[in-house]
Amino acid sequence: MRYKSCKWRPLWGTKRKQRGRSRLKAEHLSGTETYWNHVANAASFAAYKRNENNDACISVEAIPENSNLLDFRSFAQNYPEKLFPRLETLRPEFQEIFIEYWILGKFQNFIGKVHGQVHTRIWQQLRIIEQALGALIVLGTNPTEEILRPILEKAGLEKTPYGSLTQMILLYAQSQNYALVAKAVGAPVPAIRKIFRPAIATLVISKDIKAASVGAYLRNLTHHASLTKAGLSKRCIARTQRIKTMRFQAEPIEDSPLLSFGKVDSLHDTPWNMFELSPECQMTQLYPLIQKQGKHLFRKKAVQVFAPVNAEGELAFGYIFARSATRKLVRALLHIRGIAEMATVSTNDETTIEAVTIPNEDVQAMMMQHNPPKKLEIHTGDFVEILTGEAARYCGIITSMKKNQLTVEVNFPTGRQFIVTAAPTCVKLLPKVPADKQAFWGVRN
Repeated sequence: MRYKSCKWRPLWGTKRKQRGRSRLKAEHLSGTETYWNHVANAASFAAYKRNENNDACISVEAIPENSNLLDFRSFAQNYPEKLFPRLETLRPEFQEIFIEYWILGKFQNFIGKVHGQVHTRIWQQLRIIEQALGALIVLGTNPTEEILRPILEKAGLEKTPYGSLTQMILLYAQSQNYALVAKAVGAPVPAIRKIFRPAIATLVISKDIKAASVGAYLRNLTHHASLTKAGLSKRCIARTQRIKTMRFQAEPIEDSPLLSFGKVDSLHDTPWNMFELSPECQMTQLYPLIQKQGKHLFRKKAVQVFAPVNAEGELAFGYIFARSATRKLVRALLHIRGIAEMATVSTNDETTIEAVTIPNEDVQAMMMQHNPPKKLEIHTGDFVEILTGEAARYCGIITSMKKNQLTVEVNFPTGRQFIVTAAPTCVKLLPKVPADKQAFWGVRN
């Protein structure tokens, strides 16, 4: 007789612990969600566009009741002149994490890997960053006493055992030094932090948008700050310096826009289906994925994919064309991230009637007419964007070229560096970019 092995564990206390964890999680979520709902309402695109003065505050009374959620990715693309001045007020590592997540579209686990931090810490920092930016939009980049004092008085936090909380916040914002603030108000150094922390906790969960913004603003200022000197704590500095240099490989891109899997001769005149890409997807990143994942999706079954691109790396005809012996097989392309949907004919109630197909002879004519994009000449010292691999979308300088292989250095404000080995087809030249405009995410405005 066989018995299944099992792990013994005590049962007593389990439900009590689960209830406690659930309660703590609910309390934490309610605070962050309440704050973020306030910031989302205050920082809508419509309200922000009406504000012509970059240093002015948004009036809460002028905010529409139903406003849009602030999408930092779209906001950075459409209004960089308004977002980046506020982003530059954050500490350098926060700026890098923000850009890597919202502008370059990197996943949290990858950001944790390149910063030498666990996933949970990256999530926490992203929340602090987005709330701090929301606070800067509501309060302005440099909140003054006239802005802060009425908010803190209304919240009942202005008076402390050592004087005005507004004055303490202004002193700390200027000096980034607990000891200097403590000396100015005649208090022990630890007392200042003991005043700040409960004030932050109270303000962030406030139903008043301005009070919640002050809490987020102060939390960003004091997060991982040193208690004995100006700036960050020793542990925080050591954590940011944990990883200095990382090396990556950019996979080569084939020149041919036609990919074939299995014995494609059996397809004969099988018509082609059309597939659309996600708006944020770039073909230079998608092409290697089709090559790699197509082998697992189709194995030895006959499938062809035609995806020609122009000189800018965009689809020449706006669609990816693919065909196989069965519709079900070719639909497996939808499992590849970046391929959004198959083109279909639908009724008014969005009921699919049939898939859109293109005759084989028409696609063959496209292949005959398509001219591959001309390759730009690149040289040492050129500023380029990396197109493939884990370091895709980062930008850097070509430092060496040997036997059809490039070395690209990506430099960060905090002193980190990526060294990327790439083939010439794996980079995109960004011509005529002055040195002071070059950044790891592209061209600085």
